Amino acid sequence: MIYLLLTWLAAPWLWWRAARHQPGPSRRILVIQTAKIGDFVATTPVFRALRQRLPQAEIVALLHPVNLPLAAGLDSIDRCIALPPGGFKGWAGKRWLLAQLADGYDGVLVLSPNLTTLLAPFWAGIAQRVSVLPDRRQGSARLAWPFLTHGEAHVAGCLFRETALRALAGLGIAVDDALLTLSNEVPCTAGGEAKRQALFAACAGPFIGIGLGAGNRMKALDAAQLRTLAGRLVEQSAATLILIGTAADQPGAAELLALLPPGRAIDTTGQWSLSELPSLLAALDCFVGVDSGATYMADALGVPVVDFMGPADAGDQRPTGARAVVIRSAEPCAPCSHAFDAPYRCHLGTRACIVAAPLEAMVRAVCQRLEQ
Repeated sequence: MIYLLLTWLAAPWLWWRAARHQPGPSRRILVIQTAKIGDFVATTPVFRALRQRLPQAEIVALLHPVNLPLAAGLDSIDRCIALPPGGFKGWAGKRWLLAQLADGYDGVLVLSPNLTTLLAPFWAGIAQRVSVLPDRRQGSARLAWPFLTHGEAHVAGCLFRETALRALAGLGIAVDDALLTLSNEVPCTAGGEAKRQALFAACAGPFIGIGLGAGNRMKALDAAQLRTLAGRLVEQSAATLILIGTAADQPGAAELLALLPPGRAIDTTGQWSLSELPSLLAALDCFVGVDSGATYMADALGVPVVDFMGPADAGDQRPTGARAVVIRSAEPCAPCSHAFDAPYRCHLGTRACIVAAPLEAMVRAVCQRLEQ
């Protein structure tokens, strides 16, 4: 709160200094997007829109470190900056961000708003200070909104990716249907392609990917549910199951392999880096899982996905591919996880939406995708 108070006290001088840098042709734009994989994938159209509409500008992305391997393969991003381990906490974190902003930016677009990311561009005298504005958990950050040159309010029921794209108006970009319908993208790498060919060389399709986990474990199915889901898919299809997850999902994958008929499943958990994973996902005939980074990556690659949202708000964010099936929880407490309010613990302590996950509906949807 002290930073906000000091900013208001110094506001007349800061506004005068910022006014000296009148907006002109945007030569350098910084996009602050510090959310994790699924959120990053859902906002890749923002970077592509910037590249298309400002082809001469340098597009720099300040990202959560987990997303650097994906961002490195996108030609819409010229340079990436990794969020430091401590984030923007304390004066050290704010001074670090100020040092980045001193690198000569014409505009800053904030997709991960908090008090620091809203104030620092004003402190640095950036001419175009643009941010999406949260519809939840605004707190004292709301008092920093006047320091922006443009704020794009997020509205419940509107996809966050659309709010982020509309915010580009603050950088002088015309927001039209062509921009709003840009698709998500993730890159495949040569290393990933070679690894995929080696994996599938002796395997028979079709292939169903099963996402075993989620970055937010509150969304993840439990071991018994995964056993039921995998077992029913084996019974109702001739597909080979591809078990997908991180090293944390390896014990669960080993349990599934021991229970399923020999040759009906392949464990890839913890064996594919994030930069390689798109190549694996692109080879699937369908992907089924909960609302996770892998789900959004598969959807961006055009793979048919079946996504059980659980606690996540499909109004804020969901797979948008033409062949995506989004299954929402029927529990009265869902959704409780939103774009600007994503708890990591169930407030009821029961995870009711996950416990009551409609596994049979998920299986039917996968089988329908395979038939199509």
